[in-house]
Amino acid sequence: ASLSPFKLEPLYTTSPSANGQRICFTVAPVQRCPAEEPCCSQADFYKLEIRVYGLARDMALFKLPRLNLTTTNATGAKICITLRDPCPNMAALCPEGDGSCTYAVGQSAIPHKCCPVNKLSLPPPPPPAVPLIPGVSIPPPPPPPPPKAHVRAAAAITGSSSASSSSSAQSRRPAPYTGTFPYTSNCNQTSGLMPFRLAAPVLSRTISGGNVYCFSLESSTCADPSSSCCSSNLLRVDWWSYDTCRGSVRAYVDKVSYPVTWDQGGTFRLTKLNYSRDEVASRPKQLCIELRKDGPCDTLGRFCRLGESSGSCTYALYDGAQTCCPTGATPGSSR
Repeated sequence: ASLSPFKLEPLYTTSPSANGQRICFTVAPVQRCPAEEPCCSQADFYKLEIRVYGLARDMALFKLPRLNLTTTNATGAKICITLRDPCPNMAALCPEGDGSCTYAVGQSAIPHKCCPVNKLSLPPPPPPAVPLIPGVSIPPPPPPPPPKAHVRAAAAITGSSSASSSSSAQSRRPAPYTGTFPYTSNCNQTSGLMPFRLAAPVLSRTISGGNVYCFSLESSTCADPSSSCCSSNLLRVDWWSYDTCRGSVRAYVDKVSYPVTWDQGGTFRLTKLNYSRDEVASRPKQLCIELRKDGPCDTLGRFCRLGESSGSCTYALYDGAQTCCPTGATPGSSR
């Protein structure tokens, strides 16, 4: 890496927004480096470049230019992007696949000889819950220091950037954490409640050697035909996976590429399906996932939570109102 007075703090922050997930980077305090080095004495922080996946899953650069930061105003500056499908988080955006990313700081002067390369790391996990003790109050944390400078950018996965303003709209609050999949207590999880099921996945391989597992979404008999869930359409399918698998998977529905989303606890999701019972009965749908050969979750056993021990995948089906979310487990993979 080139010598430079500029770098980002290694940890970034994430927060929900009305348009997706907001990721913010903080410029670290200006570093001391030899004044005789041009990259120390003459460079500025003109642009941020992040190594990401390209449209063909090859390497590409996502660039945020015109930041115009210098040694006098860079420290503490915030650089924010907003991510949405099909790359809703850093794990899906960057080829590392685990939430870390490689970035470079670029100068405005030509030729661009100063471009120090560094790593962004995963944000720290939330602190453990503190049990409440009667009669003992926990003092509130001290207020954060006021920000020094803010640089905002909204990013679509195409690599374009534009000015972004804070929105007062509140994103939909997640369902309460229940400690197990699916992570919600607001819907009926009784198995077989909806007229759908996933058959055993069928394995095939890509030219590059990646594994593709196709689940046939089929119609089935309802456990309770009198339930309103039995006549509802299928909005989405959730699989119980791992957060470390983000960035390792692509999805296809009936051989057509389909956007994916992730939620808490390693929940992998295909949504906006809106299939009726009759539609699936007349023609079962093929829901396929392609796992990167060089990723941390290259087999179904590593992708599905408890998959290596059970040989199956745990999933949940949701209706449009999300009052029905029956769970199930697929049979083992077949070839």
